[in-house]
Amino acid sequence: MSIQTVLHGICLYYGGAYDEPTRTYRSSPLSSYGVGVVRRAWASDNNQADYFLGQDAGARTGCMLIPWIPRSTETRFAVGGEHGGQKNVVYEVQLACYIRSRTAYAEDAQDDVYALRDALVEHLHLDRTLGGAVFEAGEAVDGGRGSIDFDYGQPETKAQLTKSFLLMTFPALEIVQA
Repeated sequence: MSIQTVLHGICLYYGGAYDEPTRTYRSSPLSSYGVGVVRRAWASDNNQADYFLGQDAGARTGCMLIPWIPRSTETRFAVGGEHGGQKNVVYEVQLACYIRSRTAYAEDAQDDVYALRDALVEHLHLDRTLGGAVFEAGEAVDGGRGSIDFDYGQPETKAQLTKSFLLMTFPALEIVQA
C-alpha cells in the first residue's frame, strides 16, 4: 500500500465518506464530539462552518481534524529465500485537531477538548486496523513505542470564540509480503 492509501484510509475511519468537490471527509462518526470535517491536508480556505458541519444548530464546540504522517520507517527481512520476505512499514500518525468553541466559558471549551480526546482513543480501540487502513494502530511494534500520546495547546479566547489545539500521536503498522 502507498502512504496516500494509508492516509486516505485513516481519513475515512475518522471522517466518514470522502467528498470530492471539497476534498474533505464530511460525515465523521465522531460528530457528536465536535468533529465537523476531516482533511488530508491543511486547507487553503479556513472555513469556520466546517468546524461545526453535521452538528445541531447552536452546537457549542466544533473541530477540524487533519491526520498526517510526518515520519515512516520501513524494514525488510527474509524469511526463506528470495521471495519469502516480509516488509514492515511503521507510520507515525498524528491527528491534528483544531478546535473552535462558542461557549460562554473557556473552561467548558476545555472540557470539550478532553471529551474529544477520550472519544478519539475509544474510536481507535474500536478497530485496531482503522477500518482496514493498516494492520494495526496504537500497538507496540518490534519493541518500539506503542503508546498513544497527546499534546494540548493553550486555549485562546477572543471575540467570544475560544480556539484550542489537540495533537494525538500513535504508531500504525503495515505488513507487506516482499
